Amino acid sequence: MKQRSTLLSLLILITIILFGKQEGFGRDLSNKAEISILTCSPGDELYSQFGHSAIRVNDPVNQLDLVFNYGTFDFNTPNFYMKFARGKLNYMLSYTSYNRFKKEYIYENRGIIEQKLNLDQKSIQNLFNALAKNYQPENRFYQYDFLFDNCSTRIRDIIEANTSQTIKFEQSTTTDKTFWNLLDPYMENSRWIFLGIHLALGLPCDSKAAPYQYMFLPDHLMSAFDQAKISNENKTPLVKSTQTVLKPRLQIHGTKFIERPAVVFSIIAIIGFLLSIYYYNKQGNLFAFDIFLFGATGLLGWVILFLWFLTDHQATGPNLNILWAFPFHFPMVLFLLKKKKNRLRIYFLCNSILLLITLSLWKFIPQSLPNEILPLVALLLFRSLYISKKLKSINIQ
Repeated sequence: MKQRSTLLSLLILITIILFGKQEGFGRDLSNKAEISILTCSPGDELYSQFGHSAIRVNDPVNQLDLVFNYGTFDFNTPNFYMKFARGKLNYMLSYTSYNRFKKEYIYENRGIIEQKLNLDQKSIQNLFNALAKNYQPENRFYQYDFLFDNCSTRIRDIIEANTSQTIKFEQSTTTDKTFWNLLDPYMENSRWIFLGIHLALGLPCDSKAAPYQYMFLPDHLMSAFDQAKISNENKTPLVKSTQTVLKPRLQIHGTKFIERPAVVFSIIAIIGFLLSIYYYNKQGNLFAFDIFLFGATGLLGWVILFLWFLTDHQATGPNLNILWAFPFHFPMVLFLLKKKKNRLRIYFLCNSILLLITLSLWKFIPQSLPNEILPLVALLLFRSLYISKKLKSINIQ
């Protein structure tokens, strides 16, 4: 047993020595070393919709060329999907070789812009040491926050904290933009993603963002660094050179007109209106359609409540989409299958009033509710009135 323990310790020691020799952690960088910010263009996957940022450390003398990335996570984490949904999944700092990083973006047809920073030797060494320390197992994990602590803000923060001189970011940028104003342009081509994110995120995204907060998005981080100055007599630019490493070749196709949420929900609403008119004076009541319509809407409401109250995401609550996606539609709508429906009539009558107020104040509600969902909300109002009227005429046994 002791012999096996000694052998294991020896293997760990050899690994540490080889690791340090291979990657250069713990050694002094040469005066040829450079630090760069890499800004990557958006991809067509959900996680890549907003682009990406990373830090490159290049020292040709020491044959060191690494890319540090704060946007990775471990798929082997226990209860991965539940932690991801609840905002409790720890993201981590990882690194790879620059060539491997570049090949990945060539494969994905995404672009890379490199900004070489105008840092002195002391700042470069401090930053590299900080990245190495951040990569240690006890330090590499952090609790990701979409708006305030992500792969871009981490880069901004570690550079600010480890430069020998103060960095002054330009503050003249207009401050009348909300977080939604910053996010929406990245989702214009993917209308279902646009809708899904607008349903999941709540009122915090309608607050005004300070210019410093813009840097949660990679493109705005790049722009802020491009305008930043080092606080010295000459007000030296923080970025000394910018080059396009890869041009984006990815063809991101927009959602076809017929597949857009507004069109799909309009078709559903029209069908619902026509069926309602057809069945109004007939024996049928169309309650099977209502069970699907209000059941699905109620389940969405429970998801909104879950994201609001049972997760650590700062941007998911309060969420006023709950005004129309009311959670108690499910299971209340199931009582349409019961014979006695007096209380259910009152429920749908109250829901009609709530939906009427919500639609009337749609543009004045402090949260940016998605217009794509308006046809569905109108249908919910119409069917609520219809159910209330239909239940009144039913002979309760």
